[in-house]
Amino acid sequence: MTSTQLASALEVASAATSRALQALVALAEALGTPAAVPAARDEAEEAAAEAEEALKGLDAALAAALTAKAVATPGLEARGIYRVLEALSNAGVQELEREQKRNRRQRKLLVVLRNFALGLLLLCTPLLSLDAVREALGVTQESHLVSCLATVLLLCQVAMWATDRSGHHLAAAIERQRHQATRYRHLGHAAVTDVTEATRAASVAQGMLEEVANHLHDLVEAVERDLTEARGFPDSTRALGTAVVALGTVIQDEEGAQRLARALQALPGEV
Repeated sequence: MTSTQLASALEVASAATSRALQALVALAEALGTPAAVPAARDEAEEAAAEAEEALKGLDAALAAALTAKAVATPGLEARGIYRVLEALSNAGVQELEREQKRNRRQRKLLVVLRNFALGLLLLCTPLLSLDAVREALGVTQESHLVSCLATVLLLCQVAMWATDRSGHHLAAAIERQRHQATRYRHLGHAAVTDVTEATRAASVAQGMLEEVANHLHDLVEAVERDLTEARGFPDSTRALGTAVVALGTVIQDEEGAQRLARALQALPGEV
């Protein structure tokens, strides 16, 4: 891996970081205007995908540069161990994300079933109170249809609450695993002491891109959940609050940090 290739990967990563931060700010500000959220979310998804690709390219370039530089450098064995630990953490993230997708699919099915049961309940309750309708359907006044529908509705609501709680726990676990993987990556890089200024700058850019991309991804996921619920943006507010705290002292874009903070202050409190 030549210095030119590393510099090229670093340039791409810097541009991706800038776009991801802009998309994060735009999505945060759009939360105050619900009609603008879908377009901002789409842009954020594209920026997150670009950041992921840029991060992969920078990871490969930096790993190759460090390996070439540290062939005979003490600490290479330690770095190898940290890379294994990082890979295990990333594998854990992928498994948790798959579980998160299953959780979302289950919740969507529960929403459909709940709405169907609610619709039938609202339709059947007044109709079954009419003698002519009961005679036409061949049911008695003591029919348990309404009570069965009410039971299904209640069970769906309880199951949805359980999937919501599970979704929050999964999101928190994914965030912890990502941070752990980042920590192992940084420890692995620190184990190689003889690094050039270029690799050091690339390592810093890598950490910055990963941090911004992770918070952008988390905010997009939270917005998706809130749009499905159609009850405001409580999850998005929490995700934005986490991003403001985490990025406030990390990003060097002072204007971007201030806009994020103002967007959070403009939102109502968590519900």
